[in-house]
Amino acid sequence: MLLNDIRGFDRSFIDRVGRILAREIERINDHLPRESRTLRELLEMEEPKVLTRAGDELIMDRRELELLADIVPMQYHNKLRLPIVILRMIEMGEGVYMICGGDLEARVIAKILGPKAVHYHEGRAFLYKPYIAILRSKLRTTTVIGFVSSME
Repeated sequence: MLLNDIRGFDRSFIDRVGRILAREIERINDHLPRESRTLRELLEMEEPKVLTRAGDELIMDRRELELLADIVPMQYHNKLRLPIVILRMIEMGEGVYMICGGDLEARVIAKILGPKAVHYHEGRAFLYKPYIAILRSKLRTTTVIGFVSSME
């Protein structure tokens, strides 16, 4: 049965299922950063890291930070916030991911993957599933994947 087919269910059941799903998605995203830091801040840290929603430390690989420092002009080192969050858009199907942040983050990913990898729609930047494995192989500690059921 599809979740979109709600015939035969009362409103309270549908609301309850919706709340349960929302809590599960939040739990699945416990690994996402609670905070972010700029590339400049992370480069200055002895152990570059941020805290996750669960309170764990997300330690970033210095080689990845140096790669980013090489491709991002110096004047943007204090603007690029890491880790870059990529959200899997559940409502859009299995293969669609949205780049969070802004244009700078999207341009950095396009620089890593090539300009044809990033697609824009209504002011948002998206990646398709085949590019995620490539991105994660190059920026394993400076990107994180999260999950959302809706763009709202």
